[in-house]
Amino acid sequence: MAPLPPQTTDRMKSLTYVLAGLFFVLVLIEKSLGFSGQAVTKNWSKEGFKNIGNHIGKKGLTNNPDPFGSNEWEDDLAWEEEALEDAVAIQSSTKSTKQSIDDGFSIPEITLPEDRFPESGKQIKDQAGYLSIYFLKFYGQGKNSQSQLVKVTRQFNGGDPIHFILNQLAIGPNLEEKSKGVLNSLPRRLKFDTNYKLEEGILHISFSKELEIGGSPEILKDRLDQLCYSFVGNFGIKGVVLYIGSSRLRTLGGDGMTLPDVLVRNPRKVILF
Repeated sequence: MAPLPPQTTDRMKSLTYVLAGLFFVLVLIEKSLGFSGQAVTKNWSKEGFKNIGNHIGKKGLTNNPDPFGSNEWEDDLAWEEEALEDAVAIQSSTKSTKQSIDDGFSIPEITLPEDRFPESGKQIKDQAGYLSIYFLKFYGQGKNSQSQLVKVTRQFNGGDPIHFILNQLAIGPNLEEKSKGVLNSLPRRLKFDTNYKLEEGILHISFSKELEIGGSPEILKDRLDQLCYSFVGNFGIKGVVLYIGSSRLRTLGGDGMTLPDVLVRNPRKVILF
C-alpha cells in the first residue's frame, strides 16, 4: 500500500499565499491613504486610538507639543492671511465692475417740482380787524389728560395777515391766557420765512428745522392743528403745505409721521377763550 502524500506542506503553502495577499492589500491601502504607520506606532500609547486621524499627514507635530512654536503653524497663519487678502481683492474688483455697469443706467437724484418751494404766488393784504389765533389747553391729569384747541383773538392793524398770524403764533399766549392754562406747542426758537406763497388756495410756508424737533406725536399733531386752524378758512386759504427751508416737509418728528400732501383742518373740539 502506497503512503499518503503529506498534507501539511500544502496547507502551509496555502496559508502563506493568503497572508502574502493580505499584506499586499494592506500595502496598497496604506499607499492610497498616505498613512504613516511609524507615527501611529510611536505615539500609540500617548494619544490613544481616537487621535489616529490627527497624525495623518502631520509630520513632526508630536515632536513639538506647542503648536505655536512650530514653523508649520506660522505657515498656516500666513496662508489664511493671503487667502483673506485674495478674497477682499476679488470682492473689490467685483464691486468696481458692478459700479461701472450701473453708472450707465443710474438715475440721478432730483427734487421734483412739487417738492420745491414755489417761485410764483401771490401774497395777501387786508384791512384792520380782529384775527383768530389757536393755542392749546390740557384737561385731565396723567394718562387721562387731553389737549384741546383754544381760540383767542388778536387785534390786527392791517397789512399782511399771514405775517401777523405767524408772529402771534411765535409770541404765544399772553399773561392772562397763560394764567388760565393756555399753552403753545410751537417751539420758542421756531422761525419762518416771510416769503410765503398763496397758489390756487394753497398756502406754502417755510419754517426752520425746529418745526419737526421735539415733542411727542400728539404734540406734533397739535402743532399742525394750530397752524391749520389759524390759516385755513381765512383769506381764501383751503390748505397748507409746509417746508423746511426750500424742501417740502413729508414727515414730521423722530417717528417719521407721514404728512398728507395738503394739510387741512382736523375735526376736533375748540374752546373759545
